[in-house]
Amino acid sequence: MCWGDSTDGQTLAADGSFSTVSAGQTHSCGLLKDGSVACWGANVHGQSDAPEGHFRTVAAGSHHSCAVASGGAIVCWGLEDGRLDVPGGDFSAVTIGDAHSCGLRTNGSVSCWSASGSFTQAPDGEFSAIAAGYWHVCGIRTDSTVACWGDDSSGQSSPPGGDFIAVTGGFRHSCGLRVDGGLVCWGAKTVAHPPGVQPVSGLGLPDPALCRPYGVWGVTTAGFPRPYWAAPTVGPVRVAVLFMDFPDAPASHSTRREAELGLPFLEDYAESASYGLLDVQITPLHRWLRAEHGYDHYATGGIDAEAVKLADSQFDFSGHDIVVTVMPSSHFGGGAAFGNAKTEEGFIRLTVRMNVFPLPEPREPFAWGVPAAHEFLHTLGLLDMYPSDRSVHERAEAPSGLEWVEARFGIMTLRGYFLAQTRDNRTAHVWRHPDGYESTAYSHMLSARETLAWSRWQLGWLDEGQVRCVTETPATVGLRPVADPGGGIAMAAIPLAAHEVIVIESRRRITLDAGIDHTEPDGARTTFPGLATEGVLVYTVDASLPSGHLPVKLAGDAGDGQVEDYPTLSVGESVAVRGYTITVAADDGNTHTVTITKAVNG
Repeated sequence: MCWGDSTDGQTLAADGSFSTVSAGQTHSCGLLKDGSVACWGANVHGQSDAPEGHFRTVAAGSHHSCAVASGGAIVCWGLEDGRLDVPGGDFSAVTIGDAHSCGLRTNGSVSCWSASGSFTQAPDGEFSAIAAGYWHVCGIRTDSTVACWGDDSSGQSSPPGGDFIAVTGGFRHSCGLRVDGGLVCWGAKTVAHPPGVQPVSGLGLPDPALCRPYGVWGVTTAGFPRPYWAAPTVGPVRVAVLFMDFPDAPASHSTRREAELGLPFLEDYAESASYGLLDVQITPLHRWLRAEHGYDHYATGGIDAEAVKLADSQFDFSGHDIVVTVMPSSHFGGGAAFGNAKTEEGFIRLTVRMNVFPLPEPREPFAWGVPAAHEFLHTLGLLDMYPSDRSVHERAEAPSGLEWVEARFGIMTLRGYFLAQTRDNRTAHVWRHPDGYESTAYSHMLSARETLAWSRWQLGWLDEGQVRCVTETPATVGLRPVADPGGGIAMAAIPLAAHEVIVIESRRRITLDAGIDHTEPDGARTTFPGLATEGVLVYTVDASLPSGHLPVKLAGDAGDGQVEDYPTLSVGESVAVRGYTITVAADDGNTHTVTITKAVNG
């Protein structure tokens, strides 16, 4: 929705579902959720004639507009007087003032251009965000300080010291949001914001009062916003895939066989988890690239660079967001994300390595789709939910007749351990052998792989209408299954503090929560159980904690990973968390009805 002056129709928003919007002087532009751009309002200079294609973000100015294409290039349209003279390279953001524009490159540097040549000399250094005012520009450096340049006639380019997570430029003033939530402005006609004002609101932005807690700026976080370097979560994401083996670990199978063991699951998982909002476009180079040295030579780093060096003459990296290097699963396992690659076509800020940890003995090529999906979601900005220190989840020996069962939720591995009977029906699964014989086994791990509702909200795959932020109790919420919520509510959240919330979601035995089909080399087949029981899952999120330090914990987990029983709640069951009681009041097979009450002190 838009409001204000609409002399040129600049408030008459186009139809559709948008992920971001930008208001110019007499026109506006928005990025639709399918990655296309729509503009409305004045079009004297063609500033509202948005080009076709898929884009990451868009910005509207006075008489021109710009957008960052899915491949990283900036495209501008409108008045041709130097405003459209865009420099080449890969960018993650663009901002527009009156007659000048600036782009944030993927390496953190800033490039600016304008009709008059003014305000184009950006300071050196790495930035995480930029915002143009009318005749000036401000940016947040990667150390969280603010730098401004351009017109300073009213002090709009003289920012205060301190750490910031957001900045914006106006006509002759600028404002910034500090990491502690404080709002400060500098320049002409600025006053302190009134006490109690909410400094930030809006989908995808931090606002503790709306259940969007602040995360740690610029890194993977359980809070908001996502890291500035993360890959797009809506529209196309292009993934270059290279296959590399080593003189001391050669592949004896084809790259196509290797690809089938991981890439289809990765693509299907990401697109399904996003409810179809994400389009994963995989471009493989189907040949084994032989590294110059043995594997140990790259044990401390350099795998990405070696693979890109070997592939550069044979592969066009233009427009790719991520490079995945796959080693032979016959010799290696696991995966790792976070890195970058310099190619002949430009800088790619995200890399993933699959099958990276040496095995004691070679084996038959092995499926690696699950860890691939896990590492891919890291590139979108999600963090590990399991502890980096395994001793945190150490358990005492199970009493006689009982055994520890691991319950996993989501691909980022939220997990807890509970004691169950040695032959608990909830863990049972049937093996069907080629000769017709059937046998029952009992699993020590139950993996419900559907992505958590909280992660989906962080990534923009749930909109505000699908999230109920509970700020007053008692409250009653109807929850649709997170795997397929339709237009219903997929998540309820209760804000506890500026960085903590309680999250409630519904899990059903559908899609990836139904179980995991598996076939042995001898043809024996089974379906490992996913959910032990359908029900309501409750967990806490602490956005102040980094990856691997348990930022997300199941209700009832004191930090050691142990819970009393399988953590989904059925009708009539309750759990108490931080003074709140969550009870499942009803279940019609499609909707779990949950009541939320708060204890009254005294």
